[in-house]
Formats: sequence, C-alpha cells, structure tokens
Amino acid sequence: MKMKYNENICKFASGKSNQCLTTYAFVYEKNAPQEPAFRTNDFNTIYFVTQGAGTLATEQGKKRINAGKIFFTFKQIPYKIQNTDNIQYMYITFDGSRAEDLFAHFGITPLNCVFDGYEGLVAFWESSIIKASEKNLDLISESVLYYTLGEMVPSQSTGEQLLLSEIVKYVDENFMDGKLNLTAIATHFGYNSKYLSRVFKDSMGITFSDYLTNTRIQHAVFLIKQNVTSVKNIALLSGYKDPLYFSNVFKTKIGVSPKEYIAKTNSAN
Repeated sequence: MKMKYNENICKFASGKSNQCLTTYAFVYEKNAPQEPAFRTNDFNTIYFVTQGAGTLATEQGKKRINAGKIFFTFKQIPYKIQNTDNIQYMYITFDGSRAEDLFAHFGITPLNCVFDGYEGLVAFWESSIIKASEKNLDLISESVLYYTLGEMVPSQSTGEQLLLSEIVKYVDENFMDGKLNLTAIATHFGYNSKYLSRVFKDSMGITFSDYLTNTRIQHAVFLIKQNVTSVKNIALLSGYKDPLYFSNVFKTKIGVSPKEYIAKTNSAN
C-alpha cells in the first residue's frame, strides 16, 4: 500500500540491547500536535526539524526550532514543543550509559540543546525511516543517531564547562543522598562553593539548589509512575529525610501534593 505523504510514520524497536546505547523508536511527526503542558519521558530524544517552525519550551526558557535544526530533550526533564508554523520533525528516542558520554563530548546540555544548519540531512533521515523495518530498526536508528552526531562539531569545552559536566553527572548519580548540597559538592571537587555557584548559574541558567531540587522531584514523579505509593519511601528515595518537607517542595514544583498526584496517577491507570 502506498503511504500518503502527510501520514505520520512511527516505528518501534524491541528495546533489547547488549550495548551501552539503546534506541527505542524512530518517528516522523508530520502532524505535530500542540503540547499545552510540560511533560517528561523516561528516555532521551534527538529531533530533526524537516519543515515549518515552532518553539521548544523548558524550565530554562524557550528556543525557536525550525527546518534544519537538531534539538534534544532529556529523560525526566520537563519540556513541551509548541507548533507555531506547521512544524514537521523526525525523532529517535534513546538511552544508555553511552548517551551521557555523547552529551559530554558534544557539549549537549539542557541549556545548550538546539543546533542549527543541518538542512542537508533531510534526505538521509527520510530515506532511513522508510528503509527501517522491525528487523533492522535498531541498527538503522542507531546509525542515524551516530551519523548525525558525527556531523556535529564537538564542543571545545573550557575548563569550567568540563567541571560543570562533572558536577551535573555527580548530582545525577548521587541526588538520593540526603546530605548532598553545594557545600558537599565543593568539598568533593575541591573548589570554593561560591565559585561553583557562579559557574553553575552562569552555565545552566538556574541555581545549583534549583537543579538539585528539580532532579529530586522529577525522580519522585518517576517513582509514582512506577507505582510507588508510600510518600515516606518516595521522599527517602528522592533524597529527602523529612516527608513533610518533601511534600511541601513537591507541591511547590508540581502544583499538587504527593498524595494528590498518586491518586491522580492511579485513577489514570
């Protein structure tokens, strides 16, 4: 059957891999919906805009996305895509330990996640998704991901950028430690806390405290979606010793209490 030009194309891999990078889906979104609210995913995503224009909104602000741009979203980090001018885009979802290495190598961060000038890759992406099938989707989607990154110029990281990458990685791996804070980070890396605070704010656009809080609350949301229903356990697993304090922070960030969010999530399942 001949496929209509304006039909979306959605292809999914098995998700099984013995490698440190796994791709899950390769999609051509030709009828991009409006996203009224922020959402999070359990994987990272590389997007390639083929036509039109829109806006990528994150907690760090808004960035224009249009034809020829590549942009990224990150697992458990809220975002929404706003379709302002008939935007069409393709995307590949992926995860694994190799993903963090690739992000660090190319200087890809939540603040630096939109890249321009890749119009020449349209035919490559389109022909690749057409060729993809259930039997070869994992190989094709991984190849497209690696080839696209190979076309990007690796970031010429300064000493501060490298330090920031190490701090972000350390926080992402240790946020469940209730004693983790800026002072502990400064001690671990051997820097003055005021200096680290300035570097973090200048590079990420938010304070270290806000980043740590966002990371912990995003993990709490993930736990709730995994059917963890004890507020005390969720708090402890998210780096909070005091469930009451955790509940106050959660409500400030999400808009409802953990109990309310648990009830809402359970009713939706």
